[in-house]
Amino acid sequence: MLTQVNQISNDFSVSSRKEDKLSPWVILVTKSVTRINGSAELYHSFKQADYVTVMAVTANGHIPVVRQYRPALERYTLEFPGGLLDDGELPEKTAKRELFEETGFVANESVALLGSLFPDTGRLENRLWCYFASGVSKHDHSSWNPEDNVSSILLSKKEFKKAIDDGEFNHAMHIAILGLAVIRGYFQL
Repeated sequence: MLTQVNQISNDFSVSSRKEDKLSPWVILVTKSVTRINGSAELYHSFKQADYVTVMAVTANGHIPVVRQYRPALERYTLEFPGGLLDDGELPEKTAKRELFEETGFVANESVALLGSLFPDTGRLENRLWCYFASGVSKHDHSSWNPEDNVSSILLSKKEFKKAIDDGEFNHAMHIAILGLAVIRGYFQL
């Protein structure tokens, strides 16, 4: 049971909301939030499509990850395969599609939903759909063309752990996916 240390009023209302489309992927939302006492403040958040990410493991225990340049960080990152949820597409289908598009691996069985998380409750309005796929394999190599500026890397568990320890694999949401996979009993590091 959770014990609340201090009482916080839940009496807030959004008195106005404005949306400014910044790009095909991001909308800046400005909200005027009014408290029960009548005071109001402006808050900003970003509205965008939900994220879908899949942690996959091959039959021999290797983990496919992707290396790509992230302009926000001005550097290359190592991440699990993933992308934005397309309108009308189920998150599970997106997980399978992104796994194949970014790594060439196919989920031979259904992917397991690990959970749905809020990436940043203070700034982002979207969700992160977290999946796990075991026994993934490469099938028809001729049907896969690597995405531009994304390279697929296959890591052993030892290499994966080292990438985390060395700070090469350091995407907070992807570390959370690893944690969910461990907690749910799908993976041991």
